[in-house]
Amino acid sequence: MGNRRRHPRGLTLMEVLVASALLGIALVPAFDMVTRGMVLARDVEVRTRAVFLAEREMEIALAKATENFSTSLAKPSADLGDGYRATVTETTSGLMKTVIVQAGFDADRNGTLSSGEVLVTFATVVADTTTPGTL
Repeated sequence: MGNRRRHPRGLTLMEVLVASALLGIALVPAFDMVTRGMVLARDVEVRTRAVFLAEREMEIALAKATENFSTSLAKPSADLGDGYRATVTETTSGLMKTVIVQAGFDADRNGTLSSGEVLVTFATVVADTTTPGTL
C-alpha cells in the first residue's frame, strides 16, 4: 500500500474552546435582547391595564356627576385590585367641575400612589345640566 496520510477524526481541544467562546459571544446579546423584551412587555402590560382602570373610574365619576351634580366624586385612593390604585379629585367652579383621575401601580404597597407610581392621568370638565337656564 502506498504512502497514505492519516487524517485525524474529531476536533482538538483548542478548536472546541474557540468554537465555544464564539458561540458564547454570539448568544449573550441574544439573551440580553430577550430579557429586555420581557421587561418592556411587562411595562406595556402594566401601563395598558392602568389606562383601562383609569378610564373605568372616569366613566363612573361622569355617571355620578350626570345623575347628581352636587355628589362628591372624590376618591382619595381607591383599591382597584392586584396592586393598582386610582385617585379621583374634583374642583368645582360655579356650574362646572373639573375631574381628574390618576391611576397607577402601588409598587411600595403603602395604600397610596406617589408621583412616581402614577402611570395615567385623565382630566375632563363636567357641566351642571340640572340647573335651569344653564344650557
